[in-house]
Amino acid sequence: MTDLLTPTLAVAAVKFKWQKDDKSYDYLVPTGLDLSPGDKVIVETRRGETEVEIVEIKAGSDKATTTILRRADPVEPTAPEAKPAEDWNF
Repeated sequence: MTDLLTPTLAVAAVKFKWQKDDKSYDYLVPTGLDLSPGDKVIVETRRGETEVEIVEIKAGSDKATTTILRRADPVEPTAPEAKPAEDWNF
């Protein structure tokens, strides 16, 4: 029985980096997190948190029991600070 006041969560099928087959695992998408296939997210596993890639977004799944923790935003490389140019205009 479903509660009509509780919104249903979308489901993301994800694939782990080490996988060689086409098997995917379903994780619940938190409300407000907009994801698309190809996005990278962090999920909890028995061995701790790990980064996975979303391969499909589904309307529902009877296998999804764990929620995605967060988006795995790429770390932006920081440019080294430029030294100020010396003013030699006399």
